Amino acid sequence: MSDSAVLLAKARAAYEDIQDKALAASVLADMSSWVATGDPPPAEALRAAGLVAEPRDPDTTAALRLVRGAFIRAWGYSVPCAEAVIALRKLRPLVEVGAGTGYWTAMLQSAGHDMIATDLQAEGVLSHGFRIGAHCSIESLEGQEAGRLHPERDVFCSWPTQGSTWVLSAAQAIQPGRRLALIADGPGGVTGTPELFDFLTEKFEVTDHVILPQFKNVYDHLTVYLRV
Repeated sequence: MSDSAVLLAKARAAYEDIQDKALAASVLADMSSWVATGDPPPAEALRAAGLVAEPRDPDTTAALRLVRGAFIRAWGYSVPCAEAVIALRKLRPLVEVGAGTGYWTAMLQSAGHDMIATDLQAEGVLSHGFRIGAHCSIESLEGQEAGRLHPERDVFCSWPTQGSTWVLSAAQAIQPGRRLALIADGPGGVTGTPELFDFLTEKFEVTDHVILPQFKNVYDHLTVYLRV
């Protein structure tokens, strides 16, 4: 490794240590407990602590910018809340596609829900910085295949990859009467594809909607769709 690469690695490690300390001092420091118990706080409590897309307090905003980097590496992109757990528990047994670290599946399992996690990769560290299957076991399945092999389950996905079609394929495989629970920021955002949202508008109807706690300039929400 060259001297410049060594210096870059040390700088990255130092910055990640700063991020980790910010996470440990934040309202999200108790994520491990929330996942272990299946009991995250209400969304309003987290919003009151600054987790809103357009925060007013610049000091809180600056701190949470550091927190987000550590949160993504440890968990993923979406922040859970009690309302989201309640909405997901109303669904039939779930299969999660693109589960990543598996924290949503682990949390719902802790809450007593029947849920399994799948991802195209069952292990490894992604470019996002998180480790696949860090919080629960992962079945190595592509989205459409996961839905096909688990036809008795509704489908859940958090933050489908921008520009990728695998969630669209999973949605197309869902049969009438089954549901898709999707955490995304909608058309024109940084998740999914325009074709995905066009298909959901054409073939599904919305049955539930939860605005999640959010980092600055992040507008994700949980929407439950019924295939009609």
